[in-house]
Amino acid sequence: MKQLSIMVDLDRCIGCKTCIVACRNHHGLVDHENAMPGEMSHYIRVESELTGTYPDLAEDFWVVMCQHCKKPPCIKACPSGAIAKDAQTGIVRIDKEACTGAKKCLAKCPYDVIQFDAAGNFAHKCDLCYDRVIHGLEPVCVEVCLADALRFGEKEILLMHAEAEGKELIKKRSTQSILYVKSPRR
Repeated sequence: MKQLSIMVDLDRCIGCKTCIVACRNHHGLVDHENAMPGEMSHYIRVESELTGTYPDLAEDFWVVMCQHCKKPPCIKACPSGAIAKDAQTGIVRIDKEACTGAKKCLAKCPYDVIQFDAAGNFAHKCDLCYDRVIHGLEPVCVEVCLADALRFGEKEILLMHAEAEGKELIKKRSTQSILYVKSPRR
């Protein structure tokens, strides 16, 4: 199976959240008239970590989205079989028509990235912009990244690019399809 992936370069991510806005707009996640801050659905979030001691401080930013796990616990938890891993791309997708609204996938996701539409009674999440990817386009978050911190492609090819650029894979964060890389500390 091919595994399509996103590589996040922590040397380049500036935490601007452009990816979040583009994702929300592309997937229609925001009710622009009624949405309140903190209540908007999101498929991506930006996290950060401050390290060092003053005056030698450093801050890393990175995006967190569905990791499209090798053995997704959300699939096993779903009583209706609405979640599946695409055999051609490795993308984990939720069929909202088949979802019964049990919410068991939300509790099982270790990354807390599955959203729930109460009005429609279905779970939904990042699908790496499957509608774009099958037509040869990149996920919208990758396309709009201002700092070119996000790259999309086959996992093994992304790993080769990272190695050629002298980047190290941050294994404690990286999973099946989301790869976090950074230059070694000097």
